[in-house]
Amino acid sequence: MYENGFQDSGVEDNAGTRPATANSEQRRVSRLSEAMNDALAPPANVIIRDSAAIFRNSGLNTPSPYDTPSSMDGALEVHDQYFAQKDSSSRPVTRPSTAPFDATRDRYGFRKKTQYVSVAQYEAWNGPYTEYLTRRRKKWVILLKESGLITDRPTRFPPKSVKVKRFVRKGIPPDWRGEAWFYYAGGPSMIAKQPGVYTELLRQASMGEVTETDNEIIERDLNRTFPDNIKFKPDRPPDSGRDSQIPEPETPLLQSLRRVLHAFSIYNPKIGYCQSLNFLAGLLLLFMNEEKSFWMLNIITRVYLPGTHEVNLEGANVDLGVLMTSIKESMPSVWTKIAGELDGSTIDPSKSMRLPPITLCTTAWFMSCFIGTLPIETVLRVWDSFFYEGSKTLFRIALTIFKLGEQEIKAVNDPMEIFQVVQTIPRRMLDCNVVLETCFKKFANLSQGTIEQRREERRRGYADERARANGEPVVVRRKGTVFTRRKERKVDR
Repeated sequence: MYENGFQDSGVEDNAGTRPATANSEQRRVSRLSEAMNDALAPPANVIIRDSAAIFRNSGLNTPSPYDTPSSMDGALEVHDQYFAQKDSSSRPVTRPSTAPFDATRDRYGFRKKTQYVSVAQYEAWNGPYTEYLTRRRKKWVILLKESGLITDRPTRFPPKSVKVKRFVRKGIPPDWRGEAWFYYAGGPSMIAKQPGVYTELLRQASMGEVTETDNEIIERDLNRTFPDNIKFKPDRPPDSGRDSQIPEPETPLLQSLRRVLHAFSIYNPKIGYCQSLNFLAGLLLLFMNEEKSFWMLNIITRVYLPGTHEVNLEGANVDLGVLMTSIKESMPSVWTKIAGELDGSTIDPSKSMRLPPITLCTTAWFMSCFIGTLPIETVLRVWDSFFYEGSKTLFRIALTIFKLGEQEIKAVNDPMEIFQVVQTIPRRMLDCNVVLETCFKKFANLSQGTIEQRREERRRGYADERARANGEPVVVRRKGTVFTRRKERKVDR
């Protein structure tokens, strides 16, 4: 069913081996350059938001990521020195386990059973999917050989093209995933232009330059990061009871997560530490080493989702407004159900900056890039396309969730029931091939250019609101002519 490939509309795939040269790619490169040119600066007074809040009362019970012993081989020597100087935890340390996972865990070390997926359901899906992965890997090997690239732990991949995009959409081989993400997201240029930055940040962290507030919340969130993954939280020995006074040991991956979050909080004073960063960094660490995870976290928060994780969350609100507008246009019957306020009134996202209450459910979708929302294999497949194609993937997947859950949403009327339905639908989406196929067949016309245009309109709207609140004049802006709008639509589909 999926071997023939997911097909986009003709608008999306309008060239055989087209390089990414549209306006959105120029914006991405510009943001990469800005991120690379930022000087190190101590953080200002940053307001920290607790990561638990993003998933509280959402029934989080998420499986997640991949056994990659080789990904940690490149750990920096400074890591040991960092903890020799400043031991931020009194807990003992465990060695990384090399034993295979038991039958209760998936290929990434997560428990197969969740609140929404039984072991039987998982196994029924996983058998055919494992065969699918084997077939796809063979095709990837051929693709790399045709491009003159090595297939043993590759770090370089074929240049972007319609064919490669089709391969990515059907899934990157799990053991190549981290390097492919890093390569296509522009990670190599980040490290090349800023050598030694991560090491310097760790030195600063060891000297106490992480703010007390950041450090406190990071320490609290470490143990909340993927508690059902054996690499973050090993199983207790059979003879140790729940009431044991012996502290649980820290895994090497948990220590790596602390270092990445410390470095990030110093490097990004506008963000410091924010909810969901522990999940983003934790998932990255399962596929790549610390330094690469650090730079990928910067790419996510500054290139793909600018402003989303800053203190005022304006970037998140901007993207939620864009999503609501897209739902209204593409699924009016769903919009009718979710657009209402709790008092029965309706919000028009094209005319008002207010967001409907349903966005309380969807905020975490963007901030965590669907971690904790979709089953882990589906999250990883989304991330394959996300790092290759950009943030339009997240919008398309969000629309897909509403589309696949359309009948369930339309069947309920009570606002609280709608909340529950929207929260529950994605957590059962174990068949990632169905999710991705629907995404690229139904929503291929939502281009990055359209998203960027709507983002800018929402940003201007928030700027106008601030001006009014401060008694300042509001700038009157002319809308583009039909010819300029048509030109914008032609660029970067």
